[in-house]
Amino acid sequence: MSATGKVDHLTGERKIKPDCVLDYNLKMGAVDKADMINSFVECTRKTTKWYKKIFFQLIDTAVLNGSIVHRQLTGKVITYQKYRENLMRELLEEHHTPRRPSTGGRPALDNPLRLTARHFPCKVPQTAAQGSRTRRHCKVCLSGARRRKQRKMTKYMCLACDTPLCISPCFEEYHMLKHY
Repeated sequence: MSATGKVDHLTGERKIKPDCVLDYNLKMGAVDKADMINSFVECTRKTTKWYKKIFFQLIDTAVLNGSIVHRQLTGKVITYQKYRENLMRELLEEHHTPRRPSTGGRPALDNPLRLTARHFPCKVPQTAAQGSRTRRHCKVCLSGARRRKQRKMTKYMCLACDTPLCISPCFEEYHMLKHY
């Protein structure tokens, strides 16, 4: 038991604590400081999986320890956040593998020129062989972003965009709005 240097204000006696408690309190400042530093940039996410929380906590602690060792070895004083950014950049540069283009699924059909180019009213396309009209689903009605999704058939197409569209209001929405 050791004296804490404090006096009980009621009895006037000096307060004493076990040595292990005093030692813990002396060293606890480093843990609190590490927790404080990690709290600003931690990668922990809300998750119900306890093992993911532990994994991210270990990653944060390892990066903080690496930052401290880097500062001691090089003598350079950089912020912890800057150290993390440099570490991520170097890891990505060294271990990055470029993505291969997707082979499955539909290709992206959105044409950015649909918002800037000049479009004339829709035409009814003629099939070359028969001379008859074809019907396809209106792209705006199918997307259903601004209103309830529908599967409306239309015989009209914007020839510049090669897109089936209803005359009203879909033609105007498709060519005037980014998110039709």
